[in-house]
Amino acid sequence: MSTQEWYLFGHLVGVFFLLAATGLTTGAAVAAGRVTAANTVVTLLDLQLRSERIVTSIGAILVFVFGSLLVNEAGYSFGDAWISTAYTLLILALAVDHGFYLRKVRAARELAVTLGNGPVTAELRDRLNDNGARLAGIVLTLLWLVFLWLMIAKPGA
Repeated sequence: MSTQEWYLFGHLVGVFFLLAATGLTTGAAVAAGRVTAANTVVTLLDLQLRSERIVTSIGAILVFVFGSLLVNEAGYSFGDAWISTAYTLLILALAVDHGFYLRKVRAARELAVTLGNGPVTAELRDRLNDNGARLAGIVLTLLWLVFLWLMIAKPGA
């Protein structure tokens, strides 16, 4: 394999991690909104937090490092609009994810922990169905899909 192929492979592994984390987090969020036991909510929110902190972070690092190496190796320019847009989307997605969304998840988890083995209360249900968190989740999913499209279509390249 050539150097470019190795860089592409590393970049694609990072993309796989990002998309896997998106699917895992979305599934756990949907499930957490449907369960009736607070301790199950804690488990699902722990899954979300770990997915976002670990899987998303690993994916972002791989995408960034190998994508940056691939730009030079493949003969692209960091000034190309699709590459600049991809970097911007990656930074924006990480800011929304780690700066806003995970705070909402942590707050809901803390409330669920206080309920122990009890049922999900109306207050916890409201936190799980928070419109801000839901909107952030939708925005993140859309950002990752646009990011993926940019990598496949390479508009203007």
